[in-house]
Amino acid sequence: MRRWTRLIAAPLLALLAACSGGTENAPPANDKLLLAALQARLAGLSGGEPVPDAREILSPALVARSSTPLLLVVVEAADAGLTMVPRAVNRGTQQWRDISGGGLFRRDGILVGTRGFGFDLHTADVAPLAAALRRGGGEDVERINRYIDGQNQIVAVQYLCSVRPMGRERLNLYGTVVDATVYRENCIGEGPPFANTYWVDSGGTVRRSNELISPRAGSLDLSVLKL
Repeated sequence: MRRWTRLIAAPLLALLAACSGGTENAPPANDKLLLAALQARLAGLSGGEPVPDAREILSPALVARSSTPLLLVVVEAADAGLTMVPRAVNRGTQQWRDISGGGLFRRDGILVGTRGFGFDLHTADVAPLAAALRRGGGEDVERINRYIDGQNQIVAVQYLCSVRPMGRERLNLYGTVVDATVYRENCIGEGPPFANTYWVDSGGTVRRSNELISPRAGSLDLSVLKL
């Protein structure tokens, strides 16, 4: 068993579909507090007792039995896997939630916000990136990421990002095989440079991505297991 507390996946799918509410997060003082806060949030599901990582519980049969779309989220900083289900769509932005109250927002399959991970991404402007992915990449685009600073103020960080195709890759998403085109988004600008990766299927859906929350929080690896 890994040292980090995990979220159970399939046995809680019904509960995940019914979860609601949100969490407000002031930025922790440092990275250790960030990870401790995340650990405490996940541990709250079981009264502090370790539960399996979603990756250890999920199976093709369990995913097939899910009555709702299903997103696998791997928090790289904590090496923790959890599942999320959609809660609502507002003007093209889809909200996903986990059973403990954390969540994220995706638009055109691209991460545009997180809640409950510490040093969260408040919002992001990614329309140029989405358009570049639809056109097959090979161009430079602008993006704006917004964060909440220590004074509870919104700070906008501008980047110039190159979007380039990196080849083809076959994904096996717990029994669903997807042939995808891989795109790399390399960004430089007012904050530290970063790179995101997207796996886009033949229909234009982002089926997997590895995307930055923030420089302090690190990245999420997201896989759409069921549409």
